[in-house]
Order: sequence, then structure tokens, then C-alpha cells
Amino acid sequence: MQSHQNNPQAATSTQAKSLHGACRVPGDKSISHRALMLASQALGTTTIHGLLEGEDVLRTAEALRQCGVGIDKKQDIWTVVGRGIGGLQEPSDVLDMGNAGTAARLMMGLLSTYPYTTHFTGDESLRKRPMKRVITPLEQVGAAFLSREGGRLPLAMKGAASPTAISYTLPVASAQVKSAIMLAGLNTPGTTTVIEKEATRDHSERMLRFFGVEVSVTPVKTGVSGHATNSGGLASDPGLRRDDSSGVVITLQGKPNQTTQNRELHVPADPSSAAFPIVAALLVPNSEVTVTNVCLNPLRTGLFDVLKRMGANITITNPRDVGGEPIGDITARTSQLHEIDVPAHIAPSMIDEYPILAIAASCATGKSVMRGLSELRVKESDRLAAIIAGLRANGIEAHEEGDDLVVYGKGGRPPGGGTVTTHFDHRIAMSFLIMGLVAIEPVTVDDVRAIATSFPNFMTLMKGLGANIRQDKKTDRHLVIAIDGPAASGKGTLARRLAAHFNFGYLDTGSLYRAVGMRVIYANQQPSDVAAAIAASRAINAQDLANPKLRGERIGQAASVVSAMPEVREALLEYQRNFAASDGGAVLDGRDIGTVICPDADVKVFITASLEARAKRRHKELQDYGVTVDYQSVYDDLVERDARDATRAVAPMKPADDAIVIDTSNLTMNEVFEQVLAIVNER
Repeated sequence: MQSHQNNPQAATSTQAKSLHGACRVPGDKSISHRALMLASQALGTTTIHGLLEGEDVLRTAEALRQCGVGIDKKQDIWTVVGRGIGGLQEPSDVLDMGNAGTAARLMMGLLSTYPYTTHFTGDESLRKRPMKRVITPLEQVGAAFLSREGGRLPLAMKGAASPTAISYTLPVASAQVKSAIMLAGLNTPGTTTVIEKEATRDHSERMLRFFGVEVSVTPVKTGVSGHATNSGGLASDPGLRRDDSSGVVITLQGKPNQTTQNRELHVPADPSSAAFPIVAALLVPNSEVTVTNVCLNPLRTGLFDVLKRMGANITITNPRDVGGEPIGDITARTSQLHEIDVPAHIAPSMIDEYPILAIAASCATGKSVMRGLSELRVKESDRLAAIIAGLRANGIEAHEEGDDLVVYGKGGRPPGGGTVTTHFDHRIAMSFLIMGLVAIEPVTVDDVRAIATSFPNFMTLMKGLGANIRQDKKTDRHLVIAIDGPAASGKGTLARRLAAHFNFGYLDTGSLYRAVGMRVIYANQQPSDVAAAIAASRAINAQDLANPKLRGERIGQAASVVSAMPEVREALLEYQRNFAASDGGAVLDGRDIGTVICPDADVKVFITASLEARAKRRHKELQDYGVTVDYQSVYDDLVERDARDATRAVAPMKPADDAIVIDTSNLTMNEVFEQVLAIVNER
């Protein structure tokens, strides 16, 4: 698996004069994950509007497809054909959850009661995050785990053949762990009970009821309590104090009777995403911004409560209930903020918002203290350390005291002028880009790619309100490099290294055909069905191309079939040529780049290797991905694909007349790279 740090994309924000307008941020990420999972457990078709189409949620959709769930999208509407409780199939491949911690933990719960083995992995960041907290209760249910030290991914989970209903007290406040246990309880006879000392976000409970599952929630005395709420959904207690009733006992009955029913579900806007334009409007002079249709679940509005205590001019209008969740429109106007002491019991209601709260605190007057933030150390990054480092890099004094964050505000514009290391954390990246809109000097973040996990249109939306954010251009040069060759020849590895070296755009054109094949297969259609393949080729998107399941053996076989169809190749031709013509340089690899797609490419290279060498490489690659497959099967598949690629009527695989042919059978990848690098530098 490639590291997400190989080709960072920096961005810089500068002072904005003012921010104005109304906007809607993407759908709530927590609700989107749960909408897909619980729709898969229903009988009937669920139509979902407003689903967040960030990378994390797309990982959940793909994982469910691997379990036999029919999931499709037309325009902005998603449909899920549920299989009912207990109806999921054994995953057809390793479940790669990318950067999605919620997806990983909840899918473990969902699949823990099925008597088969499921493999989970993730990207570099997710493989560092703790899974023991969810493994422990699921082992009590009856699942068995084989994992790295500390329960870290990648791991294998053997589900329980006869799951046991459990009663479990959460040792730490975690909506993810709670939800994983409840999802396991769905497919477990008897009563499953979860006891929370501090109430966490209750999206799972609300959505279970939406899907007809009876869930009981009973308050208990624990010494800290929940918010009293007003009609706007914000805490009404001006001191942010709680009484003695914040703990809850949650129970559900497993294996409920189900009837077939079609449902329509609307996902409200994510309050964690809404936090960025709202805080920006509070800090930038002469600003007024309204974010519409925001989820105002009282267990998610902690940030807005705190900001109001700091003097923020925030109002809620048009409160209403949609799909069991309170929503409303939030308007923020420029405000002079002052210091605040945020007690630890507030953290569960705003754990994802502390990075942007720290930015607000840096512009407030006085010393702000945010207490009880140990959970920030195990998010997408060590967020506590990342926040402090970013603030210091931009002239703000900040430090930690145990698990508390202390920020000394400037009472206006922070100095800025620094570069922030994001550690591939989307909320760190967005928070410090907001700082740059008010700072005296520009603020740069080293990598914005992670923003796509939760807020794909963040920069476009902020620019539409008046923000000054620019993404660093990759290069002023334009050079097209075409890399062709048979499967497992090493062309993809070479192309990626060249793209990273020159900071060029990279397109694995074979992934286009794999994406078509994947869509056809997951629609339960045959790769030989021309009409289905044409429809799939017109529907593929960037998320499809980033899907790790494209490397599966079955998908590769389907890709070879659809790639021989003239209609499919024609449908994908424009996409590939537009990519090659985009700003900066481009590296494309495939089987007909130099002959058909880019016959005028500046450099053409044809990479080949012996059949035995390629079979060994592909076998090892699949093993590294956690895919169990025997060598002979891989060898036979390559023989079949070579024959099909060489004899197809349209664009048979062969070197371009002016291509440089390199046999990599006995070469290391470094040797191949250096050889081609010298050729490119000559040109």
C-alpha cells in the first residue's frame, strides 16, 4: 500500500476582507456511515439524500458491497437494497477502510456475529489508531481477533458462530464503541446492554428507531450529566454545567422481526464541517454567514455552546426534525471573543471540533483552557500535539498540561506566517486554513489531500464566501510520459515514482477499466454484457479510481473483458486525454497509452518482463494486500490476460513504434527508474 505522504499538496490562506453568504456543508459523516450500514440490515430499499461523499463514507459503501449489499448512486441520490439482519455475505476481499476509523470499528461490530473470517486494513494513519477498545467487547460477544500489538490494523476477525448478548460498561466515552456493540447486538439473540458514564452522540440509537428497531435509553446518575436544551438545539446552561444525570443505559433486543419496507432518509449537514465557515465568520471582520440544514443533535452542539460562552454572535433559525434528528440553520456574525475554560465533560459533544476551537481561542482575548483531551491523541493524528505545533508555528503561545490544552489568545489577528504539518489530518488542515483568513501573515498547510475524507468541496465553498485560499501548483512545465506494458510488469510502480519525482499528475488508466469491471460485478451483471459495461464506463468517478478493491483478482479479470469492448474504450478516451492535457505534467500508464491515448506523448516507454517474473510479482503483491491466492492461479490468469490483450480487435497491446522497450525481469525497480529518469531528463 502506498503511503499517503508520498506526494503532498500544500495550500496557503491569506487575510479575507469579509465573508458573506449562505451555504450547505456536506452531510454528517457519522450519520452517513450509519445510514449505509443500517440500510444494509433492513428489508427493502432505502433511498438516501444528502449522503456525505467523502472518502471515509465511500469506504463504508465499498465494504458493504463486498458483503453483498446492493448500493448504487444516481446523481446525488443513493439507494441501498438491504439484505436483512443476518443476511450479509462473507466479504469477497480484504476490507480496506482507508483513513476511516468510524467505518472500521462499526464494520467490525456489524460483522462480528457472522461465522466467517474478515480481514481489515487501512492507510498508514488508521493502522496506528487503537482498535483494542472495540475488540474487547466484541470478544465477549464471541468474536476472535488476530492483530498487531495493541489491536492495531491490519487484523483478522473470526466472527461468533453463536454470539452472546452482553452488558458492557464503556471505560471511555466512545460513540464508535457503543455503536459497534449495538450493531453486533442486532444479530444476537437476547438483550444487549451498553452503559455510558457520559452520554455520547446518539445517532445510532435514533437511526435504529428510524429503521424500526426498538431501543431503550434510560438516564442514570453518574455525577456528570447532559445538557438542557432550548428550541434551537443549543445548551441553555450559561455555565456549561451539568446535573447528575448524564449517564445512560441503552438496551436493544436482538433478532427483531422484520418486514419488507422501503424508506427515504435525509442526512443533515455535518455540524463538525459547519464549524469551519461558522468560526471563520466569527473571526473575519464584517462577516455574516449562514449554514443551512445543520444537525443540531444536542450531543453534537458542544462547540456552538462554547463559542456562545466566548461571546460569539450565533443564532439558530428554522428548527425542525428530519429523520429523527433535530436540524436548523446557523448564522454567525463577526464577534470579539474572550477566553474560556472548557470543562472535560463537554469533550464528548465536540471532540472533533477542538482544532477549530483552538483557532478561535488564538484570536480571543486572554488564556483559554480546554480540559480532558486525551482522546485527541488517538484521532487521525495526535491532534493535541498537532494543534500545539501549528499554533506555535504561527506565533501563538500554547502548551499542554496533562490532557489539557492551554492557548494564549492575541485578542485579534494572530501573527501567522508559519507552515503547519497536518499529519494527513483533515481537521488540522482545515482549521489552520481558517486561521490564515484572519492572520497578519499567510498560513500554509503542508498537505490538503486528507480534506477529501470529510469535506471534499471545502475550498470551493470557502472561496464562494470570500475566502482567499490557493492550492500550490504542481509545476509550470507540461510533459506527457506514456508508460505501457503487460500486467505485473512494474509499469505502475515506475509511473508513480516518476510522477512523484517530477510532481506530475498520475493516472493508472488500467484503473478506469477496473472501475468499469467493478461496477458491473457489484451490480450483479456479467462483464461480457456490453450495455452494462457502457453504462458503468459513463458512471465512474474519482472515488472509484481510488478504491483499493480495484486490485482484486476478479476485478482484474473483468477489466480485461470490458477493455476489449470498442464502446467502452471510446467512452473512456476523452477522460484520459483530458487528464494528459491538464495543467502541469502528466504520467499515464496502461496498455495503449503510447499507441492510442497519447500518440504524441513526449516520452514513451514499454515495460515488459517474463511471464514467470510477472506472476511472482503479482502473487506477492496480492499477498501483501492480504488476499489469499495460489501462485498457479495468478500465473494462469496472466496467461489468459496476455492472450486477450494481444489479440483484441481494438488497440491490441504492443509497443508504440517510437517507444523505448525495457525488460525488467532481472532489474530492480530502482534500476528501471534511474534508466527511465535519464531518458526523461534528456527530453
